[in-house]
Amino acid sequence: MKKHLSQYLEHLRIEKGLSEKTIEVYERDLLEFQKITKKTSVNKLARSHIRGFLCFLSEKKNQPITRRRKLTSIKNYFAFLEDERLIQDSPVKNIAMPKVKEKEPSYLTESELKKLIKSVRDDKSKHQKRNELIIRILIETGIRISELVNLDISDAEYANRIITVKRKGGQKQSIPINSELAKSIKSFVDRRDMREPMFMSSFKKRITQRRVGMLVQEYFKKAEILKTNISVHSIRHSFCSRLLEKGVNLKSIQILAGHKNISTTERYLHIAKSRLRKEVRLAKIG
Repeated sequence: MKKHLSQYLEHLRIEKGLSEKTIEVYERDLLEFQKITKKTSVNKLARSHIRGFLCFLSEKKNQPITRRRKLTSIKNYFAFLEDERLIQDSPVKNIAMPKVKEKEPSYLTESELKKLIKSVRDDKSKHQKRNELIIRILIETGIRISELVNLDISDAEYANRIITVKRKGGQKQSIPINSELAKSIKSFVDRRDMREPMFMSSFKKRITQRRVGMLVQEYFKKAEILKTNISVHSIRHSFCSRLLEKGVNLKSIQILAGHKNISTTERYLHIAKSRLRKEVRLAKIG
């Protein structure tokens, strides 16, 4: 399996263009599977091995979402082996995916977002301007935290009012920004080297996702936003839900958010229930 695994990881790297972080997850899942199946040859692996692995994960108290991800890693691996004619039939075919209860996205209301912005503007720290711009970009573009920290100064085109973000899988996408945000970015990076990261840490290096997550949580506390389970990602959920509430169609939201599948965007439909109720009244006769 070792030889085939190396070929598969190279396939993910070169042909699929996945990030090294994603490839590491695939490799870790497949090495765990290899260990549990006692390095059985891929040609001799059967459905019983897959079920045994799932039982092992269940006994180890892996959550359904984790078991689902690991089974997906195995399914994709065997699909590759089939395509390359390294095996005849995948032992993973027709094995049901663990059911995962979908959680409704946590989000912030418009008034809470305003409180968040105010808490940053009231900050007196030396990184206030940087932090305010970080929060504004997250709120006004809905980009992921990974996309934010990977922004370089050269990714912003002020005249055209767009920023180019590196989406999942290494794909780049140019998204529009409003004129005020474009001016703020231009002012913040003025006279700096275009090759530099847009946001730097105190150590003059690219700011990390962990640091951004921490500073956002600090501002949540200062703004007295006491909701449970809110994080940086909640700001992204807020972006999508606000657009939906303002009548933007799902396809446009999907493109702006960089969702690969429209089904991901549809998760926000529940948030617009109050608006939908008003529209349903228009169907009333008499």
